[in-house]
Amino acid sequence: MDAGRGRTDGPGRGEDGRTRAAASARRWLRLFLLALVGALLTTGLVLPWKVIALVLSLFALTAGVVALVKALAAKMPRLVVLTTSIGLVGALFLAVGTGASVLLWPVTKTYEDCMARALTLRAESDCRDGLTRLDGLG
Repeated sequence: MDAGRGRTDGPGRGEDGRTRAAASARRWLRLFLLALVGALLTTGLVLPWKVIALVLSLFALTAGVVALVKALAAKMPRLVVLTTSIGLVGALFLAVGTGASVLLWPVTKTYEDCMARALTLRAESDCRDGLTRLDGLG
């Protein structure tokens, strides 16, 4: 190599390669965080908008795994790796919970309609009982 350029150990190695790896990891961490927050904010919506939360939580899972791998490769601090791992667990629970409510679309729709009409605590209790009996499934 030229004397003015400095020495690298191959493509993507050296200080410039580590800087690029850290920048890529930060970009994926931001995407993960935005998708996770978006999924959390949209999970309370009624059907059919609840599908948005499912899509965002699945994207958060994907982005979180990529971010975790890139953070480990870039040798980012342990706190970043730990919080990303905890966020991945949260995204997994959110995806499973939202996926179950979307998968059981008729039951969820029946429950949401019942809760929208419920004016008393007794009526809300009846709606929850109907949810546990899976009313609307058949």
